[in-house]
Amino acid sequence: MLYCAFVRSILEYGVVVWDPYTAYDRNQIERVQRKFLNYAAFTLNIDHIPHDYIPVMDRLGLSTLVDRRQATSLNFLRQLIDGKIDSPELLSFINLKVPSTYIRHTYPFLIPKFNTNYLENQPIVRMMRMKNNDPSFLN
Repeated sequence: MLYCAFVRSILEYGVVVWDPYTAYDRNQIERVQRKFLNYAAFTLNIDHIPHDYIPVMDRLGLSTLVDRRQATSLNFLRQLIDGKIDSPELLSFINLKVPSTYIRHTYPFLIPKFNTNYLENQPIVRMMRMKNNDPSFLN
């Protein structure tokens, strides 16, 4: 599909480094895909409720850009931890949480506290936070 080759590849370029954390920026990027989905639904006669593009995405085999960005970031972190990406400098930024006693619910990463949203949304910190919220990570 030409959309995936030419448009989505540009929207997802550098997603590991830059993943928008404000709702405005996320909506601006999703807006591009929604415009395409609206055009595709009209062209292919796909019935859908106005402003609900999930049936169109299902029919075309697409997912939201937010889901794709998250999957790409989590995959990058997994490859970094597994040693498939050789970068000791990046690996040094990852804080593994090692509990001193057995705790039923534990998170794999220790997220440091930050004073600003900018520092809180650094790429590695953002990926560690996503993994802490993903229960399938340790499986």
